[in-house]
Amino acid sequence: MLFSPALFEVGFAALASLPYLKHGFDLFMARKRVLERPPEEFKGQLTILLPIWNEAKVLHEKLENVLETTKSYKPHLVIIDSASTDDSVSIAQIWGGQDEFASYTILEMEERKGKTAAVQRALNHIDASIKTDLILMSDADAMFEADTVSNLMHWFSDPSIGCVGASPKRIGQRMEEEKHREMFSMVRNLESKIDSTPFLEGSCMMWRRDALQIETLHITSNADDAQIATNIRINGLRVIQDSGAYFIDNAPIERREHSRQKVRRAQGLQRHLVRQRKHWFNRRHGRFAIILRQEAALHLLTPLFLIGTFVAMLARWASIGFADIDFSNATLTTLHVSLFTAEAVALLAWLSVRYRIRIPFLNQIGSILDGNIHLIKALWQSARGSSLHMWDQHLDGRN
Repeated sequence: MLFSPALFEVGFAALASLPYLKHGFDLFMARKRVLERPPEEFKGQLTILLPIWNEAKVLHEKLENVLETTKSYKPHLVIIDSASTDDSVSIAQIWGGQDEFASYTILEMEERKGKTAAVQRALNHIDASIKTDLILMSDADAMFEADTVSNLMHWFSDPSIGCVGASPKRIGQRMEEEKHREMFSMVRNLESKIDSTPFLEGSCMMWRRDALQIETLHITSNADDAQIATNIRINGLRVIQDSGAYFIDNAPIERREHSRQKVRRAQGLQRHLVRQRKHWFNRRHGRFAIILRQEAALHLLTPLFLIGTFVAMLARWASIGFADIDFSNATLTTLHVSLFTAEAVALLAWLSVRYRIRIPFLNQIGSILDGNIHLIKALWQSARGSSLHMWDQHLDGRN
């Protein structure tokens, strides 16, 4: 009984749940803390960084959106192209709004090396040539609302703030993406209240130019936004998500595209967290070290424990089918019935988001399970030596 598959299943499931319970408790305790945007607007110079790769379908609309929402700041605009094979560069070159910016620069990569490599090159150019106060990085398919840039800039009148991210408004997202993003934004906002969040949305994030060590970016890995955010916090400034500043983009519609995007993102975060392991228990970082190691547990340990839970579950089923189980034992019977019930609830929860069936509470559980499936796939890709850092955007859901 002591070493039965049923007990292993319970044990692995408990270990998989612990990071969620611990981080969830910390976030719950922080819910009443106040994080208010400063009323004063930062007066420094802004540079907008726009990485592109085969963005011909959306680039003109993006440039018009940037011009319309930032004209009062007259920022610099730096476009870095990752060796596009479509008309992206031509569109950027002939666009008529170039003179409305303090400067308008198009940088071209000789070959495609991934988004992080492109971002690093553009940041080196900005650091050497423009020496701006703030940098706003945005994706070509992410549109600003009228007050997005203004809301983000207000934060930098507080000298303790080093980086701020906007919150997403997704169009056409699948249910699993909707639930995931709801939880993602809630967690990022609460982590910001505790201290800082290590993860922001690269679709729209702003930081102090001199707060980032550009050479720390790993160009053979993605999650450039998380790399930037974490480095800025490690250098001593806070990193937060603004719950009242938004960007708008289109989420993948097809399950296959959605899964491909999530696995790529998951691998980037996992590799990033592993590289930051020396900071997990660094007391100099205060509460941020706690957040960092709890995120590491969620992204690295929980999916492994869930694999253990699944293997133990299969072994338990096999033991019931092929072994002589004494169901006259009330304790043993209760254990097996409880596990069957828990497994059925987990399966129903995952199916509810997989097939877009709205069931309160179960959808949240299903979204967590679905997210862990992507984390497991990402771990498998890493174990195979496959890097997913090349910037390959989804095609469906775009105009």
